[in-house]
Amino acid sequence: MAKLLKLIQNEWMKLWRKKATWIMLIMLIVIVIGMAGLNKWISSKYGSAEDSTGGVVTIENADGKDAPKLSWQEQEKAVIAENDKMLKEDSLSKDEKEDLIEQKSISEYRLKNDIAPENNMSTESFVLGSSGMLSLVTMFVVVIAAGIVAIEFSEGTIKMLLTRPVKRWKILTSKFATVLLFGIVMAAVTWITSTIIGFILFDTSGEGYLKWNGSEVVEQSIWLRSLYLYLISSVNIFVTATFAFMIGSVFRSNALAIGISMFLWFMGSTIVVFLSKYEIVKYLFFTYTDLTQFVNGYVIVEGTTMTLALAVLSVYVIIFMAVSYIVFTKRDITA
Repeated sequence: MAKLLKLIQNEWMKLWRKKATWIMLIMLIVIVIGMAGLNKWISSKYGSAEDSTGGVVTIENADGKDAPKLSWQEQEKAVIAENDKMLKEDSLSKDEKEDLIEQKSISEYRLKNDIAPENNMSTESFVLGSSGMLSLVTMFVVVIAAGIVAIEFSEGTIKMLLTRPVKRWKILTSKFATVLLFGIVMAAVTWITSTIIGFILFDTSGEGYLKWNGSEVVEQSIWLRSLYLYLISSVNIFVTATFAFMIGSVFRSNALAIGISMFLWFMGSTIVVFLSKYEIVKYLFFTYTDLTQFVNGYVIVEGTTMTLALAVLSVYVIIFMAVSYIVFTKRDITA
């Protein structure tokens, strides 16, 4: 165990000696700050969609003139009426019905308890929405995961590495652990940066998050909600990193490994859309690279659930890791 921890420490130090790693970190922080600044500018220039104290909303007509202003209570009543109308349609799927019931129930809860909709330009809402930035973290982790093994072959250091009196599986494990640590650090930096810049640029609302649990509306801390979204998104980082790590373990070329990983990662959603009419799409790895779809209610493929997603992803992770270890431990280093 001590040797493995030492190997992880060495890999971690090697990773942060590279300029590219620091560039990724700086880019992430700058982009998060830039997004917050853009939101603040839009808010100050055009105004938020609604007043944080539950004020009125201006709606623009087709002729460009402002229609009579609606209070948030009137808006929620309109939502309820529209959802009631849509729920009478027979063509709705089960997921669509559940989504409409959720929207209607939350609107009714707001009216009953006099809770205005969330202010889109508050600290809490910005931190809540910042979980979307983890897609950028995933891209950075893919680059690291695909290259951490392949680069040893590209730079010719693999022979020196594998001739040490250390079992190959420990060397590979140390590299994989380093990739996961990198993902955790980058996700943590995203959340911390978003929280700090959120407090600096925006006002806190003190609002909670309203959630429909299937039978009733419950209030939840926005901070707990944001951490939950980050946790769910981190599953995507872990699985995608495992996939890229496998590609990097199979191919000797660093550029080729990163290129193939990035290509397949970007093409994943296209593959899912192309095969959306077939049952096999429910068992594809790319269908579940975004688990927040089950939290936000926008499921990509009808009939899929969080349970099915976790089961499918678990099988793929086992396959990816098995391929990585088999190829790496059996590979001829003299080639």
